[in-house]
Amino acid sequence: MTSTFRPLLKAIARNTLSLRLLSYILAVSTLLALIITLLQLFWDYRQDVGQVQNSLDQIDSSFVQPIAASLWNLDEEQILVQLEGIMNLPSMQFVEVKEMMGDSQVRLLSLGAEQSHYDLTREYTLTYQGEEVGRLFVASSLSEIYQRLIEKSLVIMVSQTIKTLVVSFCILLIFHLKVVRHLNRMAQFSRDFSLENMEGELQLEGRDPNPSRPDELDVLAHTLNQNRQSLRKEFKTRLEFTERLKQERDFSTTLINSSNLIICCLDQQLVIQTINPAAVLLTGYVQQEMQGKSWLDFFVNEAQRPRMAGELAAMTLLENQEITTRDQQGAELVLQWNFVPFYDGDSLRYLIAFGYDITPLKRVEREISRLNEQLELKVQQRTASLQQSNTELTQAYDNLKLAQQTLVESEKMASLGSLVAGVAHEINTPIGISVTAASFQQERLKEFHRKIDEKQLSRTYLNELLQTLDESSQLLQNNLRRASDLISSFKQVAVDQSSQAHYKFNVADNLHQVVVSLGHKLKKSQTEVNIQCDPKLDILSYPGSFAQIYANLILNSINHGFEDRPEPHRVDIQVTQANGQLQIDYRDNGKGIEPSILPRIFDPFVTTKRGMGGSGLGTHIIYNLVVQLLRGQISCDSQPGQGVHFQIRMPLESAQSATAASPQTV
Repeated sequence: MTSTFRPLLKAIARNTLSLRLLSYILAVSTLLALIITLLQLFWDYRQDVGQVQNSLDQIDSSFVQPIAASLWNLDEEQILVQLEGIMNLPSMQFVEVKEMMGDSQVRLLSLGAEQSHYDLTREYTLTYQGEEVGRLFVASSLSEIYQRLIEKSLVIMVSQTIKTLVVSFCILLIFHLKVVRHLNRMAQFSRDFSLENMEGELQLEGRDPNPSRPDELDVLAHTLNQNRQSLRKEFKTRLEFTERLKQERDFSTTLINSSNLIICCLDQQLVIQTINPAAVLLTGYVQQEMQGKSWLDFFVNEAQRPRMAGELAAMTLLENQEITTRDQQGAELVLQWNFVPFYDGDSLRYLIAFGYDITPLKRVEREISRLNEQLELKVQQRTASLQQSNTELTQAYDNLKLAQQTLVESEKMASLGSLVAGVAHEINTPIGISVTAASFQQERLKEFHRKIDEKQLSRTYLNELLQTLDESSQLLQNNLRRASDLISSFKQVAVDQSSQAHYKFNVADNLHQVVVSLGHKLKKSQTEVNIQCDPKLDILSYPGSFAQIYANLILNSINHGFEDRPEPHRVDIQVTQANGQLQIDYRDNGKGIEPSILPRIFDPFVTTKRGMGGSGLGTHIIYNLVVQLLRGQISCDSQPGQGVHFQIRMPLESAQSATAASPQTV
C-alpha cells in the first residue's frame, strides 16, 4: 500500500495534473455536499415547522370547544388542565385564555413564558352555543428547531467532508493508477527521445502490449511507437539522401572545376558570384579578381556590351551567343556563351553562364570560308543541306501535329475515364443499399420458413413481416431506380462524347446529364452547379460536343479555379436563345486567371499545372469544338480573385456536313 501511495503523493507534491484533479474533485464535492446539506436542512426545517403547524391545527380541533364549554361553566380547574395539555404539545411557548366582559377581554388564565415577540402565534375565538365567551391565544417557539438544525448540519458537514475526502482520494488514486502514471511514462518517453536513440518502444506498466480491445491509452502508446518508427525510417532515409546529395555535390564540384568550359553564376546585375578555374586558365585573371565584378568587363568587348546588357536584362534562356573579348595579355578570344536562369521556387536566384572557347574554331572557320568562297560545289552542298533541313522540319511539323492530335484524343479519353469513375462512385451507394435490402429480405424469409416449420406463426408476426418486407421492397426499388437513372445518364453522355452524332436533342437534359455524371467530383470538391435553361429548348446539333464543352469547363473550375479556394464553390450556367443564336454564359467564383495567361487561354499546351498532370488542352478542345465544329464564337473574361466568365455564341442549328471540322483539328 505504501508503494502505491508514494507515487501519488509525489505527483500531488509536484503540483501536476493529480493536484489539479484533486482540487477540482474537492471543490465540486464540497459544493455538492454544501448544496445537499442545505437542501436537507431546508427539508427538515419545513418538516419541523409543519409539525408545529399541525399542533396548532390540532388545538383548533381538540381543545377550542372543550375550553369554551369550561369557560361557560366557569370551571377554571378544567381550563387549567386543558391549557397544560396544550403546553405539552411540541414547541409550545405560551398559552392564554381571556374571558369576554361586555366588549372587553379580561385575562383569565395563562401558562408559559410571556414575551413581546413569538415565532408562531395563533388566536382562537371561544364560542359556546353560538355566543362568544372568550379568546384563546397560543404562541410557539422555533428555537428548538433551530438548535436541532444546527446540530444536524454540523453532523452532516463533518460526515460529508470525511466522505468527500475519502472518495476524492480514492478517485485520485484510481485516476493515478489508470491514467496519470501512464501519462508520466509517455512524457518521460518523449523527453528521452533523441535522433541518436530511436530503437526503444513505449511499454505502459501493467498493460498488455497487444490488447484485444485497446482503449485510448493503448491507441496513444501505439501511435507514439508508430511515430517513432516512422521518424527512425525517415531519419535513416534523410541520412542516406544527404550522403547521396553530398556525393553528387562533390561530383558536380569536381566536374565544374575540371571542365574546360567557363562556368560562372551571375546575379541580376550581372555581377560574378562564383567562377571556375577554367576562366583563370583562359583569361589569365585569378578568381579573386573576377568575383564581385561585372561579367561584361571581363568577357564582352565594348562594342557588344550594350547589346548583351539589354538581352541579359530579361534574365531568360539565351543560347549560342558569340562574344569577342581579350585576355589579360591582350590576345583576342572568341567565346560562345549560353545563359540559363536558375530559380529557387518562384524567384530567380542566378543566371548561370557557360562559355566555350571557340577561338581555334573561328580561325579554322575563317580559313574555310576564304577557301570555299570560289567553290560552286560547296554552294550546292549547302543548298542540298538546306533542302534536307527543310524536309526534316516539314516532317517534324507533321509529327508535331500527329502528336497533338494524339494528346487531344488522350484528353478526351481521360475525361471519359473521369466520368466513369464518378458514375461508379455514385452507383456504388444505391447498389450497396439494394444488396443490403435484398440480404435483409432473404434473412426474414429464412426466418419465416423456420417459423412455418416450427409452427410458431402468429398474426402479429405476419403483419410485422409484411410491413418489413414492404418497406425493404420500397427501399430496394427506389435505389435500383436511382442506379438505373445514373446508368442511363452516363450511357447517354458516354455515347455522345465518343461519337459525332448529329440529331435534335434537349439542351437542358444534355446539361443535366453531364452534371449527374460529374456528381462525384462536384461532391468531393463541394461545388454547387446552378443551371438556368429553358426545359423545352431543343436544337439540332452535336450533343456529344456540348457534353464535352460542359465537362471541360466544370473540370477546369474544379481543378484550377477552386484549388486552394475556401468554400462555398459555385458554378452558374445560363443557356438562352436570341436572334437565332444559342448563348451559353458560364461563370464560377474561383480564383480567376492570371493576366499573363488570359490572352493565351485557348492556345494548345497552356496550363498552370505543368508537370502536375495538366496537359493544357482543355480550353483548346473547347475552342475547336465551338469555332470549327459548331461554327460559333467563344470569349473569356477574368480578373484574379473574381472567378471566370466564358461566353459562347453559336447558331441554333448546326448543319450536318461531311466537311464539318473535327474537334481534334488544330
